[in-house]
Amino acid sequence: MNIDAISVNEDIPGVLPARQARSRRIRDAYIEAGIKLLNSMRFNDLKVSDLARDCGQSVGSFYTRFQDKEAYFRALRAAAINLCNLEIHARIGGDKLYEMEPEEALDELVDLMADLFTGPVRGVLRESLLRILEPDDPWAPMRDSAREIMRNYRRACGTQFPAFDQAETQTRLSFCFQLVVGALQNDLVNDYHVFSTKDQSLRRGLKEVVRNYMHPGSGASGAVKAN
Repeated sequence: MNIDAISVNEDIPGVLPARQARSRRIRDAYIEAGIKLLNSMRFNDLKVSDLARDCGQSVGSFYTRFQDKEAYFRALRAAAINLCNLEIHARIGGDKLYEMEPEEALDELVDLMADLFTGPVRGVLRESLLRILEPDDPWAPMRDSAREIMRNYRRACGTQFPAFDQAETQTRLSFCFQLVVGALQNDLVNDYHVFSTKDQSLRRGLKEVVRNYMHPGSGASGAVKAN
């Protein structure tokens, strides 16, 4: 995921118009700084003065681009989901899934989601997930992207698993996605489990479970050991 590809819509509530190129560069620098800082701290602990200092700007320059910190968070969230969508399209968009073998497509499902959840926007995803019960549901854009991923998989892989008919295959693929995302969401907010995204153990475990679920009776693909 290339964090330099930050893109922000101009219609985010509370994000003030940036008409000049320099103003847009400063706005995007604030967003890039926030994305990086949230990987090591919580949003409530993020101070505007620290952001301004990190960007080599004044506190006033922040408030000429963002109405308040909540508007800033909306901009961070929008930039994060745009980056995620670019990564999703690059890896499974178009005909890419159709060109993969079934097992390769299953492994890519795990790797894609794990890369998104552990990548540069991990902190923004964590903050969005922890706010999921708020009225505006900050996780909603991520949920929309998840639905698009599953649509791609159901179309491309719906007939690739001979043990099941197409309807059952599509249902099982949806459950695989639910399983993978559930484990990664848990890891996002709880880092005390035996299997973790800090090493390859959680990926290996998820790949084994998903493969065996889509190929019942084939036997385990290898014992999974935590690092």
